[in-house]
Amino acid sequence: MAYFIAAGTLQTMILLLGDDDPYDDLQGARRIMPGTLAEALRLVPEPVSLIATGGFDELAALLDTDQALIRTKIARLFLVGGRAEGFLPIDPRLKERYPERFGGTPDPAFGRLLTSGEGVIWLPGDVCLWRHWDEEKQAATLLSTLPAFCLARHPEPMPWLRLFRTVPARVTVDERGNITELTSNDLSPNLYVVVAIDGAALSRFLVAQATEV
Repeated sequence: MAYFIAAGTLQTMILLLGDDDPYDDLQGARRIMPGTLAEALRLVPEPVSLIATGGFDELAALLDTDQALIRTKIARLFLVGGRAEGFLPIDPRLKERYPERFGGTPDPAFGRLLTSGEGVIWLPGDVCLWRHWDEEKQAATLLSTLPAFCLARHPEPMPWLRLFRTVPARVTVDERGNITELTSNDLSPNLYVVVAIDGAALSRFLVAQATEV
């Protein structure tokens, strides 16, 4: 999984692009303000992991106008969103509980980024629905950005293999941003896609880590 290792060095700096997630408490992650992506990338001293939950138009535009900046300053691009239904197995209970994650219109900019080949790790919005059970509140919280943050903090994939099932794949899209084909374990992949999250195990792991601290 070459996308998780960049020049053999630890990629510790993470930038967030997109709106705040009201649930994900991402301490230590710097969020990029609209219109400042290029400036932020030029200022970072070394390649970073970029988690994009929005701002796809801005990112795609920068890819078209200054691909060299993208390639020199983004080690791994985590795309959170989009739909994989029809191409990946979907838990029918998720669609029943969270129908809003299965609607929406195609996004040409998001499709452009998916197929860019620029170190993309894709967390589909209708697959990566992690429900964290809060014992204190006795309620489940739906998280989307935090799984990407967990992956971004660890360039080495081994600690996460039992929690995230991530496979190489080749994705094609049409001009409107619709996915037309997704082939897992393709011999010439253009991204990695998270096809499953063990939410219960991830919750236990993070709780244990917090307790140790």
